[in-house]
Amino acid sequence: MSSRGSRMIEAMQLRGMTKQHALAHAMGVNESTITRWKNNGPISVDHAVLLCNTLDVSLDWFLAGRGRIDAHKPVASSDSVDTSLLNCVRQAEARMSDRSKALLVAFISSLYPEVSGF
Repeated sequence: MSSRGSRMIEAMQLRGMTKQHALAHAMGVNESTITRWKNNGPISVDHAVLLCNTLDVSLDWFLAGRGRIDAHKPVASSDSVDTSLLNCVRQAEARMSDRSKALLVAFISSLYPEVSGF
């Protein structure tokens, strides 16, 4: 069975987050904290939950190595494309600065000015 640290590295790679400082920034922790977790150091439950939300992985898979990495996701339905797009946007949002988010919203609003909520 793989270690928690190796599962974390696997999840980071799968989500395209190759730099640990990006993950640290997205979570609001020090980069040294990410290093400690990658080396199987202690992690609080709150941080484990935040990490799993940030990387969009199953908490059970991350902590115990049980089940699938995506076990937390609902079974695919007919709107799976919409769900995939929404998940992609949520993952991008977690990694973006407030300024980048504002610029993206402004860009989308310029493309679709008739859509309310932007």
